[in-house]
Amino acid sequence: MAFGLKKVSDMTTVDPHISSRKDDHVRLANQFYGSAPADAHAEIDGMQFVHNALPETSVADVDLSSSFAGLHLKRPYFINAMTGGTERANDINRRLARVAQATGSPLALGSMSIAVKNPSTRQAYAQLREDFPDVQFIANLGAEHTRESAQMVVDLIGASALQIHLNAAQEIVMPEGEKDFRGWQHTIETCVHELKVPVIVKEVGFGISHETAQNLIKMGVSTIDVAGSGGTNFIQIENARNSEHHYDYLENWGMSTIRSLMETVYARTNAHMSSDALRIIASGGVRHPLDIMKYVALGADAVGLSAAFLHSITSSEDADEAVESTIALMHQWDEQCAQIMAMLAVTRVEQLQTTALYTLPLSLRDYLSQRFSM
Repeated sequence: MAFGLKKVSDMTTVDPHISSRKDDHVRLANQFYGSAPADAHAEIDGMQFVHNALPETSVADVDLSSSFAGLHLKRPYFINAMTGGTERANDINRRLARVAQATGSPLALGSMSIAVKNPSTRQAYAQLREDFPDVQFIANLGAEHTRESAQMVVDLIGASALQIHLNAAQEIVMPEGEKDFRGWQHTIETCVHELKVPVIVKEVGFGISHETAQNLIKMGVSTIDVAGSGGTNFIQIENARNSEHHYDYLENWGMSTIRSLMETVYARTNAHMSSDALRIIASGGVRHPLDIMKYVALGADAVGLSAAFLHSITSSEDADEAVESTIALMHQWDEQCAQIMAMLAVTRVEQLQTTALYTLPLSLRDYLSQRFSM
């Protein structure tokens, strides 16, 4: 397979920092796992479902299936982007691929820029595709790359879709990061219109405003992953790697997942688009099945998980043990998602968006106003 790489930033000379950076990301993501500020989840915790004491449903009748970007999901969540390219990262991806194969979940790979810049890393991706032929892989590349490079990583992994990630805030703090973000919109629009697979535009943890969502809609983007703050914090991670400058003051940068989700739903509504025309993924700081159910009820078509699965899949040096533990975690979450839906008297995921929620904290007067417009 021959690939034409013409852009300067896509040269095949590998940056000596790339491999160590990717392994640093995994190490620091695990190190900071669960260390978000105490109020980081106050907004999603403040959204409460109205209890239905007479649901007249059965857990056995619940259908958890959903979809986005042409991918069918057996459940309303999937394994989102984490890592790839180094020996350690490739081991993690192989473990995750085993989980994806066993559970029927799509698997989004971490940034494949290393495969663009260093041909010697491509065999591991090709082998992953060969060894796991039934997995719906999602390729991943930053918006600074060319359409040709995007096509290359899609072909390399036999991807069902491509994630183009937006990480300007991360690049600013990253010691070796890019500081020129010109041309990103052109890349996105070109990929949307010229690639043969669906394109997902994804933030890396700092959220999507309705202005950004509207811009993406104008480019023809039909799937947006809002990826808000509350989960893996790449400013925190890059700040820990940066020995020359300190960016502690930026560690609270970004919009929460719930705000990003509601802003993007607003953009979809304002553009008079149906959920079929613009699919929305919520990711960033998802802790348990109740978070998933709330995000879907608030307008997400699916929920992406990274940190929770990374923590689980690296919890043991024994690959078999870590894989089985992560599969068990997914089955447990499937069961609990179905139970929550049954309690809410819904049997299909899209019906969650008809369920009633209210916002805490609030006085009795505020509660009555939300519930009965009094």
